[in-house]
Order: sequence, then C-alpha cells, then structure tokens
Amino acid sequence: MNIFFTCFARIVHFGTWIATKFVSFREPKVISGPGKFLSIPDLLKENNKQNVLVVTDEGLWKLGIANPLLEELKKASLKYEVYHSVVANPTVDNVNEGAALFAKQKCDSIVAIGGGSAMDAAKIIGVKSRSPKREVNSFKGMFKVHKKMPFMIAVPTTAGTGSEVTLAAVIVDKNKGDKYAVEDPKIIPAMAVLDPTLLTSLPKHITTTTGMDALTHAIEAYIGHENTRKTKRYAVDAIKLIFEYLEKSANEPANLEYREQMQIAAYKAGVAFTRAFVGTVHAIAHALGGKYNVPHGLANAIILPIVLKEYGKSAHSRLAKIADLLGIGNSKNKYEKAELLIEEINKLNERLGITNTFGNLIKDEDIPFLVNHAYKEGAIIYPTPRILSKKELKKIIV
Repeated sequence: MNIFFTCFARIVHFGTWIATKFVSFREPKVISGPGKFLSIPDLLKENNKQNVLVVTDEGLWKLGIANPLLEELKKASLKYEVYHSVVANPTVDNVNEGAALFAKQKCDSIVAIGGGSAMDAAKIIGVKSRSPKREVNSFKGMFKVHKKMPFMIAVPTTAGTGSEVTLAAVIVDKNKGDKYAVEDPKIIPAMAVLDPTLLTSLPKHITTTTGMDALTHAIEAYIGHENTRKTKRYAVDAIKLIFEYLEKSANEPANLEYREQMQIAAYKAGVAFTRAFVGTVHAIAHALGGKYNVPHGLANAIILPIVLKEYGKSAHSRLAKIADLLGIGNSKNKYEKAELLIEEINKLNERLGITNTFGNLIKDEDIPFLVNHAYKEGAIIYPTPRILSKKELKKIIV
C-alpha cells in the first residue's frame, strides 16, 4: 500500500467528516403499520400535491402491487402516471425515461414503490426532472445535486436497502460498464411509508439477500471512522434486529411482526450509513453489480465476512463489541470475538441458503477493472477501518 496515497485518502475522509458536521442529515417523516400504504393519497393532499409519478419495477407492476394505490388515487381525484420499467440495477436510461415522463405529464410529486432499485431510480428521476439539461453522470459523487428534488414518498417492498431514508442512490451506466452512487442530502425522500403487508409475498431469496444488505449497511457503518453516537446506536439496533428476525422473516413470510421488525432494522441501518458511510464490501459489490448485474444484496452477503476478515486487527475492537452485544462467545480476547462474529455471519448465510462464492461468474480479463473500480471507491469515499490495497482486493474478488 502506497503510504502517500493512504495519507491522502485519510485527509479526504477527515475533511468529509468535518464537512458533514455542517450538513443537515434530515430523516423522512415515517408512517408505519399494516395498511398504511393506502393512506398515501391523504399524505399527498396534505402536502398540496395533485399529480404524482408512481415509479416501480416491471416485476412488481406485473404482480399488481401498485394497483390498490392507483385505485385510491382515483377515488381521491388525484392525477397519476406510472413509470414501471425500472430494472434490477437501475440505469441511466431508466432515469432519462422517467424524468421525461415526469415533465411530459407535468407531475408535482413522486411515489416510489419497490426495493432499492425503484427508490434509487425515483430519486434520480426527481433530481433529473429539476435539472433536465444536465447529464445523469454529472450527479455522480457527493454533493453534486444543486436543486431540491420534488416531494417524494418512498414505499419499500423489501427490508434491506434503507433507500427510503438515505442520501444515496446507485445508478448503472451500461455504456461504460460503470455503477456509481449519487450522494446528497437533497435526495432524501420527504416521507417513508413502512407497510409490512407489502412484504408478505416476497420470494425467500429476496427476503434473505435484502436482509443481508441491511446487515452490511449496519456493520460497515459501525466499524467505520465517521460515526456519531446516533449512528452507532442505530447501527447496533439494526444488527440486533436482523440477527433476531431475518431468519424468522424468511421462514414465516406472512408474520407481520417479523416483517415490521425487519423494516425497522433496514430503516435504522439506512440512517446509520447515511451519516457514517459504508465500506469496502459495498465498493466491491458495486463493481460486480456494474459489470455482471449481480444482485446487490447477494454480493454484499457473500463479500461481507471475507472483507471483515481481511481488515484484520484494524476492525477487531468494534467487531468484538458487536459480538458482545449479540452475546456471541465468552472469550475476553478481541481477536477471538471478532472471529466468532465473522463465523456467525457465515453460519447465518448458510442457514439462509446464501452461497459463499460467485462460482465461475468472474472472468480473469475483468479482474483489473473490478479491482480498480473497488479501489477508487473504497479508498477515497469510504472511511474504512483499513484501506485495502489492490493486491488485497484482488485476493477477495477472485
């Protein structure tokens, strides 16, 4: 590892930490509980909105998840248009199409229904609609959004991404094989509606991988260098809830209590990493998602225990604290506690039916691109316990 680059990266991290002291990390107003999904027309009217763009993905659209809301919008005499072409890893094309529809129909608000993909796409559709002349990639990075986006209500249909509360949205540029984040407090939704009834029909693999996405958010936020008392508290709450309710939620999908607890966990993990950031796990997952369209939660689940082990002693202290909070092991040794926590994550993946490898997916000729992508993102943007070298990243990826 180049010592000069490491020093430069840490200076950037420190500067970001100082800068965020002056940034308002507001939380959306949360409406939670069974059936609250159908209260959205009232929420729109209360905020003087009359013409909404509903953003969702093709799979949810075909399942008719949005139909009850559309009926309620009709009853309330509210205008609406639906953009339902969002793909699993939302693209620049999704953003441009959605923003064009928003403008054509003269919408004044957005309701995003879905997992992280729909919500991420909706956020940047909102941003693009306010700055139609800018290219989508001009919003890439931190604090590049110059105008407040339209009033937005986020409705998660998974419990994992935390996108309903975060200042981040991830977009894929297929032409460049790039997957990048747009990060700005202006894209935090105005409201979040957490309705556990929307999760009961989720396929098990979606429940498990999105849940592991939330766990990754919480752990990476907790072990990073830009924590506050609040982010640590929210991260710990999320970790505890996920270890208690993720497996139950996957095995008993109709149980509204389990689903609601996982929604709360995902939300709290989202609050934590919005302020404290994520880490190398996400940097690698973004690289794999951009190149191979790997589902984000699945990538995080596989990579998480590998990266935590690679961090070594730089992460032992905080991982040991997590182990203590979960009541894992009786050892007083930080290394042993950290190793026990990593093993528990592996065991959880196994119980959830999540593989520990990408198989033959990764091609040798793509490795330099994947390594460079993960290195640039992980080293410069994220305040990780330790900055991993390109050699260490390559070992993880292959």
